[in-house]
Amino acid sequence: MIEYFKFRDPFDKSPHKYEIGNPIKFDRKKGDNFFFKKFFSLEFGEYAEYYQFHLGWFVSYNNLNTEKEFFTHVLDKIEDQIAHYHKKNITALDTIKSLEALRKFKDILVRFDKWHIKKSLEIVVSEQDIEILRLKQEILLLKGQIKSLNRYESDQKIRLLDGNLPQLIDLIKQIQNLQTPDGKKLASSQSQSPWYKMIARYFQHGESEISLETLRNYFPANKTGKLIKGSDVSESNKLFKIIPVNPKP
Repeated sequence: MIEYFKFRDPFDKSPHKYEIGNPIKFDRKKGDNFFFKKFFSLEFGEYAEYYQFHLGWFVSYNNLNTEKEFFTHVLDKIEDQIAHYHKKNITALDTIKSLEALRKFKDILVRFDKWHIKKSLEIVVSEQDIEILRLKQEILLLKGQIKSLNRYESDQKIRLLDGNLPQLIDLIKQIQNLQTPDGKKLASSQSQSPWYKMIARYFQHGESEISLETLRNYFPANKTGKLIKGSDVSESNKLFKIIPVNPKP
C-alpha cells in the first residue's frame, strides 16, 4: 500500500503541525481521512504549504513514485470529498464551509498542475484563447513579412545559356572591384554570400537551378586564398571586361 501523507510518530509530543494521525494510535490505511481532518483545521493561507509539505515527504519517501502521482491522488480525493458533501444538506453551515474550503484547496492545486490533468474547463479554454491570440498575431506578422518580401520577387528567373555561368560569375567579381571616379568602391558587402545568393535567386543555368554549393566555391570568404580545383573562372571564360568611361590617368 502506498502511503501518500506523513504521519506523526506515536507518542511524539511535538510533531510538525502538518503531520497527520492521532497522538497514540491510528490506522495508516485511513491516511486520506486523516489528511482531510487536518486540512479542515487549517487557514486558507496554509493550504499550499500543507500540500507541499506532504508532497516533499511523498517524493523522498517513495523513490519509485512521482510528483504527478501525488498531485493526481490529492486532486481525486478532493473531488471525492466535494461529491461527499454534495450528498449532505447543502444548506447546513458546516457543509457550506467545508465545500468552500475544498474548492479553494482545489483552486490552489491547479497552480501545481504541470501536466494539465484536472484543470477546469474555464482555465483550459482561457489558456487556449491566449495561445490562439498569440498565434494569430504571429501569423499577421509573418503575412506582413511575406507581403513585403514578395514585392521583390520576380515571376521568372533570368536564363543563362548553357555554359555561360562562368562568364556571369566573372562579371560579378569585376563589379566587386569597380571604383567610382573619386576612388570609392562602387558596391561592397561585408561577406560574399549576397553575391552568390543573388545569382542563385535570380538566374538559372539553361533549364536548371544553380546550386548554392557550387556558387559558394566561386566566392570564398578569403579572396586571397587559393580556390579549390574547378572553382575559379578560367581565362578562356573571361570574355568580358568592365572598364570605366573615363579611366583615371
